[in-house]
Amino acid sequence: MRSLPLSLALSALAYGIALGLAAWLFDSFQVELGWLLAAVVIYMALSVALRRIVLKTVDRFVRGYTIVGGLVLTFVALWLTDWLVPRNGFDIEGGWTWAGVTALVWAAGVAYGEADSTAPAGTPGVSPDGR
Repeated sequence: MRSLPLSLALSALAYGIALGLAAWLFDSFQVELGWLLAAVVIYMALSVALRRIVLKTVDRFVRGYTIVGGLVLTFVALWLTDWLVPRNGFDIEGGWTWAGVTALVWAAGVAYGEADSTAPAGTPGVSPDGR
């Protein structure tokens, strides 16, 4: 079982690679290295918070892990990250760029989730048997 710090580091690496790749692929996505690191941390915190809010507010029979739901949460977390990080350090412009960046970051999250499908050791609220 992975420790929580290792799991967070691997998640940050996956999102950092996805955002870096997106910035390389899309001319309308500008990012500076220092702000990329800050954006990854902000994005991770926002995506966890948004996921928890959605899961607590929707009916328990509605799955929050659908493709559309995941894409929407990824878009909202990216939009908030874009809003919080200064424009000269992290800026996504244009509808197609937003769609592409959202899809890449969502795919990185799905891939990471498949690779790290167990809860890290010491995760609050998760029994050792449920990992």
